Amino acid sequence: MTWKTGQTEAEHTMTPQSALQSDDAEDGIGGVRLLQPNVTAAPRGVPSFDHMIASNQYGFYCIPQAYAKRKVPTVLRQGQVYEPDTLALMRRKSGLGDVIAGGGFIGDFFPALSEALAATAVLHSFEPNPLSHEAACHTIGLNRLENVCLHPVAVGESPGTLPLLVSRGANNAMAARAKIVADRIEGETIDVPVTTLDNLIGKDRAVSILQLDIEGHELPAVLGAKRIISRNRPMIILEAARRHRQKFYERALNQHFPDIGYRMAGVIERNCIFLPQG
Repeated sequence: MTWKTGQTEAEHTMTPQSALQSDDAEDGIGGVRLLQPNVTAAPRGVPSFDHMIASNQYGFYCIPQAYAKRKVPTVLRQGQVYEPDTLALMRRKSGLGDVIAGGGFIGDFFPALSEALAATAVLHSFEPNPLSHEAACHTIGLNRLENVCLHPVAVGESPGTLPLLVSRGANNAMAARAKIVADRIEGETIDVPVTTLDNLIGKDRAVSILQLDIEGHELPAVLGAKRIISRNRPMIILEAARRHRQKFYERALNQHFPDIGYRMAGVIERNCIFLPQG
């Protein structure tokens, strides 16, 4: 595999997102009304960064050269599937509803989930890191996915702006480990817009699965999805490799959604599955 040189920023253009207006769309970032569902259009041209294209059984992926040695890109470059058992479960249990899966990173979950959705369902995702977001848009284009809605934002309990850690010093991109942090660090963090999942996804959308792997920011994202969870009672999948974190999430879910009574139903790879009981 060889790395392809990207276009300069001035040469690169992205196709605006196409959208359908929903009367139930809530105020979004900065009070701007979001369009629902907001399916991401394929970008024009080649990426603005050095990159390569990898493939596996589900499709094709745009990998920035800056991420070459990171775990997820390494798996994809070897023609394998990252977290295959988690994806298999989500594909089987998506039902007729939409799926929320984030962060989007470079779109490594998109082809597998997109093809498993019901005809009218949408895959909703978000990715605040500009490099990862652009790569994910090209992954959408490479696979001609027409049911993926990708937002260039972080999600949390309330709208605002927060620092995102994107590197650890020069030439050390965080890639999939990029995360929201408390303090700004010059040269390592960037300010990113934050909104809630309830703001991103229209009230009329049925949601069957909520999957989050956002480096410790999962609970604020869940708390920003109270309407979605209360109305839809989705299966919830949260990244939680350690036992104490799994129990913490189970307690938090039952504290904030007592009428649903979420119960931990096992761990697949690094992901903890919670099922509604009430």
